Amino acid sequence: MFKRSNIALIVIPEKGRKTFEFKISGAHVWLLGLCCVALLAFLPVGLSSYLDRRGLVQKVAQLEQDKALLEEQVGQIDRLEEMLVQLKRGNDQLRAVLGKPGALDEAAAQRSVAPPYISSIQRLRWGHVQTVPTLWPLRGPVLRPFSEEQPSVVISAAAGSLVRASAAGQVMQVSYDEHLGYVVILDHGNSLLTQYGYNARLLVDVGDYVLKGQSIALLDEGRGSRRPGLHYAVQEDGQFRDPLLYRLWM
Repeated sequence: MFKRSNIALIVIPEKGRKTFEFKISGAHVWLLGLCCVALLAFLPVGLSSYLDRRGLVQKVAQLEQDKALLEEQVGQIDRLEEMLVQLKRGNDQLRAVLGKPGALDEAAAQRSVAPPYISSIQRLRWGHVQTVPTLWPLRGPVLRPFSEEQPSVVISAAAGSLVRASAAGQVMQVSYDEHLGYVVILDHGNSLLTQYGYNARLLVDVGDYVLKGQSIALLDEGRGSRRPGLHYAVQEDGQFRDPLLYRLWM
C-alpha cells in the first residue's frame, strides 16, 4: 500500500506573532497540477476559436456591406422603373388630348429632322458628363488592348464582378452571342453607344434607363483558356473608338 504524503506550508510572520501551518495532501497537489496542465492544453484551442470568431465577424460585416450595396442598386432600379411608368402614363394622356396616336406619329415623322451630330468632346465642354462614357465599367487591368482587327478591349476582373454603366443612357439591346455570351448595348444619345460582353447574368432589360455607374450585369467565369474579363467597346458616330480615350476615372 502507498503511504499518504502531505505537504506542509509554514507561514512565519514577524516577531511576536503566531506561526501558521497549512497542510495539503498529495492528492490535492496532483489534482491542482492536472488542472494547470488541462488549462494549458485548452488555452491554444480557446485562442484559435477567438481568432476564428473575429474572422467570421469581419466576413459578416463585409457581407452586410455587400447586401446594403445591392439593396441600394435594387432601389435605384425601382425608382427608374417608376419614373418610366410615369413618363409612359403622361405620354398616353398627351396622345389622348391631341388626337389619334397614329396621326400624331405620322405628323411628327413628317416634321422630324435628324439632330446634328454632337461629339463627346463637345458634350464635355458643355458639362454633359453623365452621357459621356468616362467611367471605367469595372476595376482591373486591360488584358487585350484596342486594335483595328478587334475594336474593343478586354478588362480583367473576378468572375461575378458587377459591371457598371460607363455613362447614363437607355438599354438599346440585350442578347446572347455565341462568342461574347450575354451582351448589353447602351444608347447614350446622338450616335454614341457602349457594348458590354462576356456576362453571366444581365440586370437590365431593353428600354430601361440607367444612370452612370449603375450595375447592369454580372461577369462570367470565362471559357476554355479565356480568363474572366469584360468585353467593352465604344462606338461613336458609326465608328468604333478606343475606350481608353474616354476614360477619366475608375
